[in-house]
Amino acid sequence: MLKFTLAIVGVILGWVMVVPAFELPDEQAHLGTVSYLVDTGTMPSYEKQDLTREMAESQKLLGIFRDGLGNNLYTYHPEHHVDYVSGLIGLYEPEIKVLNNPLDRDTYVGSEAAKYPPLYYRFTSLYMSMVNGSDILTRLYVSRLGGLDIALLMAITVWNIGYLIFKKKIYANTLTFMVMLQPMMSFVTAGVNSDNLHNLWFTLIIYFCLKIVGGGLKLRDIILIGITLALDISTKPQGFIALPIIALALIISIVRFKEWKMLSWTMIAGAVALLLTRNQLMTYMGLMNVSNVHGATFIEYLHFSANKLVAQNIVWYWGVFKWLGVVLPPIYWRVANRAVLLSVIGIVVYWWKVLKKKKVVADPYSIFFVIVASIAYALTIFWYDWQHMKINGYSLGIQARYFFPTIAAHMTILLTGIISLGWNGWSRKWLRRVLILLFLWLQIGGIWRIITIYYPGFSLPELVSQASQYKPIFAKGNWWYIWAAAYIGSLLYLLKSSLFPGTVAKE
Repeated sequence: MLKFTLAIVGVILGWVMVVPAFELPDEQAHLGTVSYLVDTGTMPSYEKQDLTREMAESQKLLGIFRDGLGNNLYTYHPEHHVDYVSGLIGLYEPEIKVLNNPLDRDTYVGSEAAKYPPLYYRFTSLYMSMVNGSDILTRLYVSRLGGLDIALLMAITVWNIGYLIFKKKIYANTLTFMVMLQPMMSFVTAGVNSDNLHNLWFTLIIYFCLKIVGGGLKLRDIILIGITLALDISTKPQGFIALPIIALALIISIVRFKEWKMLSWTMIAGAVALLLTRNQLMTYMGLMNVSNVHGATFIEYLHFSANKLVAQNIVWYWGVFKWLGVVLPPIYWRVANRAVLLSVIGIVVYWWKVLKKKKVVADPYSIFFVIVASIAYALTIFWYDWQHMKINGYSLGIQARYFFPTIAAHMTILLTGIISLGWNGWSRKWLRRVLILLFLWLQIGGIWRIITIYYPGFSLPELVSQASQYKPIFAKGNWWYIWAAAYIGSLLYLLKSSLFPGTVAKE
């Protein structure tokens, strides 16, 4: 399992190096928070400016500085990229490095840093602190490398979910492959963004909930859920969405195993948790039911959201890059969405088998839980967006990646549905292998899309030259052959382990 998950990290490392500076979702805002914390020892607030002149001028030189409407030279402009020159040093790279001086780093010219709870930023600050005397590009990429720790823990957690549900290592490998190599997930995981730590904590909560659903109430698991929930709330306010999902797991477990004695202890633990977080919870609940200042109608919102879901989110789920200006070529997301439709049919077959008391690939209680948990998280995000429209007059702009805290549940459902279409061991084996090949194809399509939209070089030397510009020293020149070898080698190992497990993870 460790070798497999380390190979996953090798793949994410390729994305870390390939994606240009500040081209990952909201990366400049999250890095700004880390920088402010490292430089001042405090978190940014709405009362003080937090955008340094170094950060602002660097963004202007790179073309990513946003105007008052949140747009920059890249937004919805897939053709735009920085001007490349011959060699390994970008045209404006010396100017960016010159900005690494006390005056430009200590002068604040605006507000842009993310205002979220501090846990993720304190973690990432450990890495930035090691190179805080370096230019902003080096600080950015070292901070990205720090996120590989989160990627490794995420992969390990997903692997354990797969093994817990399917009871076979090969299915644990397959689920981890699907989650972490999903191109949009790889893209998001490579960046400096507190979403990544939130995704990890929420996935851990799902894992502990599944342990309760599958094995009954145990005090150890309840305590671990409480600790993980506290860590998640200290990372993102969305952590509170876990409360009804945890309650669902407890109800399923109590009903399934008739553990009425544990119910009282669980209620006591829940009451203590609510008491400790009452202030934050009241604030969160207040945001979930606001006054309709702009007179928006719920029917109009439903129509708007349904249109966006069909026209945008089912495409963006598989990959949206370059400041929302580029998606995967249509063949990729069309094939992926047809696989989802096949999986829906497979889930119907799965429940038919359950009703007929036939053998199924996974525990029905666990599959029921991941389905309802996925729906509950999505509905909560949409409900919050409805509150945002009521008070502000416009939608928050939901992106498909907002649902990634439950991506392990999504892929569990997809895997279960596809495998359930098999009528014997041989057919299930090949359905699983086709699924692996599909996600390998999506992964390669995703990273190739990134390479071709940012680096228009026609030869390998040109590509290396362009990919080296506006990068730290360890992402220039011959270093690229090391990172490319690590990415390709990791993919090959994952492919071999998933398609031909041998004695390590039998079908």
